[in-house]
Amino acid sequence: MDRDSAETETDAPMPCAPSLAAGDFAAFFRAVHGQDPFPWQQRLTAQVLDERKWPSVIDLPTGTGKTAVLDTAVFAMAAQPDSAPRRVVFVIDRRIVVDQVYERAQRIQARLESQDTPVLRRVRERLSVLSDGESLGVAALRGGVPIDDDWAHRPDQPWIMVSTVDQFGSRLLFRGYGVSPAMWPIHAGLAGNDCLVILDEVHLSVPFAETLAQVTSFHHGALPSRFSIVEMSATPSRRDAVPFQLDATADLERCPELQRRVAASKRATLKSVRNEEAIPKMVSQIVASFDVKIPTAEHGIRSVGVIVNRVRTARQIHRTLAESGCRSYLITGRMRPLDRIGALERLEPIVDPDGKERGDELTVVVSTQAIEVGADFSFDALVTECAPVDSLRQRFGRLDRRGSYSSQTGRAAEAWIIGAKTVVGTSKPDPIYGDSVRAAWDELQRRAKRGALEVGSTALRDFPESANAPRAQAPLLMRTHLDAWVQTSPQPIVQPGVEWFLHGIDQDRPADVSLVWRRDRSSEALRLVPPRQAEFLAVPFAAARAWLAGATEVDVADVPQNDEPSGSTLEAGMFLTTFVRWEGSAEGATEIEVGDIRPGDVLVVDPELGGLSAGTWEPDRSCVEPVSDLGDEAQLAYRRRATLRLDPALPYVDSPPTPAQETAATEPARERVAGWLGRTTEAMTQDWLQEIVARLGDDFDMAPVGLDRPDGGYYVLTERHPQTEKALVDPGTLDGGDEAGSHTGTGATLHGHLEGVSERARNIAGRLRLPDAIKEDLGTAGRLHDLGKIDRRFQLQLVGGDQVDLEMLDEPLAKSLRGVRRVRRYPHGMRHELASLALIESNGAVLAAAHDRDLVLHLVGTHHGWARPLPPIVEDREPETLSYTLDGHRMTANSDLVRSPLALEAADRFWRLVERYGYYGLAWLEAILRLADHQQSAEESAR
Repeated sequence: MDRDSAETETDAPMPCAPSLAAGDFAAFFRAVHGQDPFPWQQRLTAQVLDERKWPSVIDLPTGTGKTAVLDTAVFAMAAQPDSAPRRVVFVIDRRIVVDQVYERAQRIQARLESQDTPVLRRVRERLSVLSDGESLGVAALRGGVPIDDDWAHRPDQPWIMVSTVDQFGSRLLFRGYGVSPAMWPIHAGLAGNDCLVILDEVHLSVPFAETLAQVTSFHHGALPSRFSIVEMSATPSRRDAVPFQLDATADLERCPELQRRVAASKRATLKSVRNEEAIPKMVSQIVASFDVKIPTAEHGIRSVGVIVNRVRTARQIHRTLAESGCRSYLITGRMRPLDRIGALERLEPIVDPDGKERGDELTVVVSTQAIEVGADFSFDALVTECAPVDSLRQRFGRLDRRGSYSSQTGRAAEAWIIGAKTVVGTSKPDPIYGDSVRAAWDELQRRAKRGALEVGSTALRDFPESANAPRAQAPLLMRTHLDAWVQTSPQPIVQPGVEWFLHGIDQDRPADVSLVWRRDRSSEALRLVPPRQAEFLAVPFAAARAWLAGATEVDVADVPQNDEPSGSTLEAGMFLTTFVRWEGSAEGATEIEVGDIRPGDVLVVDPELGGLSAGTWEPDRSCVEPVSDLGDEAQLAYRRRATLRLDPALPYVDSPPTPAQETAATEPARERVAGWLGRTTEAMTQDWLQEIVARLGDDFDMAPVGLDRPDGGYYVLTERHPQTEKALVDPGTLDGGDEAGSHTGTGATLHGHLEGVSERARNIAGRLRLPDAIKEDLGTAGRLHDLGKIDRRFQLQLVGGDQVDLEMLDEPLAKSLRGVRRVRRYPHGMRHELASLALIESNGAVLAAAHDRDLVLHLVGTHHGWARPLPPIVEDREPETLSYTLDGHRMTANSDLVRSPLALEAADRFWRLVERYGYYGLAWLEAILRLADHQQSAEESAR
């Protein structure tokens, strides 16, 4: 099938609610945000709808509402559902900005679902017809464990995804960080298709922008293409592109508010200090100089931002200010999301750009590069460590962000730039920014008059190129790279890493590891209360390893560093701390040593080790403070099943009933636990804890944990009927596991499961507007994918090993009977999907109606993530004869496939299909079938 014919088949209009036009966007924006859009936002929406494509570059000054591109993207998806991509992916390499953009996305979603204005109703109805799920999903990718990726469960649903470069980029390149290898193809198929990728502040991510552009050259094949890239930056990677920009007449003259923001006056004074250690003292002197006794709060400095280049410097400044009695907050990118959310909630009135609740007390916010880009913070005054000029421009975007301070006071907002002589006065390159800080300082000094200069939104232009932050380049992405990455099972022995393609050549920055603090680090406890993103602290691999080994601190920034972070190297005999690596529910927790740590690991550590101070990364062992265990709170924050661990080691659990008391107790354990909950509820002051108790109610699951502990263990309570957790996926299928994925206790029949998966796959393909031929082939693969489970030994597993129950089955099973014990009867290492292939190929009539026989066979063989490209075949020492009849076609095969040509045929077929559908097209089709299988299994479990 050629591409032209494929595209022709998708031209028919999709049934939908009444149409939307560009003129409706203003009403949509007002309904969501309670205010009119800026003229440029309306103009961009009209252009996108008129041209049916996005501008490749959007260049807007800071503070002009750039994140409203999300509103335009959602509106365009509803207005033109046949041509707009299903997933809007906003990529920005700053974790705090990810959080803030995510909040905007959540606001759009919430208004869309809860409000009922005519325009919102039309948008909601037009989005809802695209899938059988919600009208709009929202996801944030900041690192995590595989089961947390809800966006990867429904390929047809509209989504707004907000992500860091590492998280989206690694998924795009078939090596998703924190994702099991079996799920790599699903994530790559969804990331590489049907996406509008908005890459914000491209100057921070030039290598990834280059990689993205190269990826598009590999989009080909017999599938419709809906993949677009938008760069938002004044310095895009595409120098020949015509950018969408503010128009003086259409935008500024028509909007005084926008004009005020762009024209706000800001003046900076240069300050020189001896070295970086002297920066905290200089900051303290500047803050102490402010006259906070001015009676009218509107005319005095009430909020001060301090932005420095290293987390350690930020901690030292925060400590110095706190010791002087100054009200200060510490915000970095090295914080757990729950800690960061709490800090930002306290800060919100202080840094609110609209300044509605500024108060009378001087407040200082100390931060790193975490808030220099995109963060919707506004300060009356700003102190910054010298940085490259493009970074300084971004930092000054947090100063008087709305122009309200200068308009109210009639004077420019004040700023100070501190240059440490050991950085700006030496020929030695800075580990973070190279020579650019020195070049920027030299030019700033040349331009400054009487030590001060203008730093407003139109200033700091035409600096020497050497004054900009170093920009690494990505390697040339070649077919040989994708040929290696697309092989996910088994992986090539020698394969290129993805790091350079995300962050640039010679940027050997290992991926972060995620730290989780838990009192109980046993596998049984972590399975019941799994680690969640909301409690993860992401730190560089080298920094985490040094801390856990007891070495001296490794310097950490919130941007990529040119060199390996400075700090001690590990030596033999150094103090080693025991901790565990969490590998998901299937593998559990494994105790490892420092030398075993891998980039991307989730490490669960003892709260008594410390590691946090004021909510941010603190590896100094002389400042150890116990870290809070957020395990139960994190389940709520991630909208999962509510849990409550009655572990006496947790500060919010006081004298709970324990399993050790059971022998002497006069009433059942459940009654004792319910009584304890009733007695302690009134003493609970935390809102999240009260919500957990309310959700548990009096009908909860209860499991004893740690019975071998000296104290006899404790109970874990789990919400039995969760209100917020959706049955999106059968968890047992996530890691490609065979027995785990089939042992669900649902008793689903093989015929019913096959027909259900077939129908789901067809429906998903239809909603995605795929060609009819491919839709039918996906349905056919769904009817055939689990035929190999007919093996008598596999069926014996599904009835718990009971021969009598096996004989009493009316028809074969796809999922185990309820309550049966887990037994292994199927030969270890054998794959039922390969037996399915052997059965299908035993009778050519089975695939006589297939449009692409190769595709159907491949989808069957890879529906658990194996056979990309070689299937694992083991010898069956006691082979069985397998038989099944479908539509009158009798299929028969021997279960021993060692001597069959199946493996070589599968590999040849894989490469033919890659050529036919493209790297990403084939992965997309696999994702559709596999997710249809997951969804069907989840529904069977729910029933």
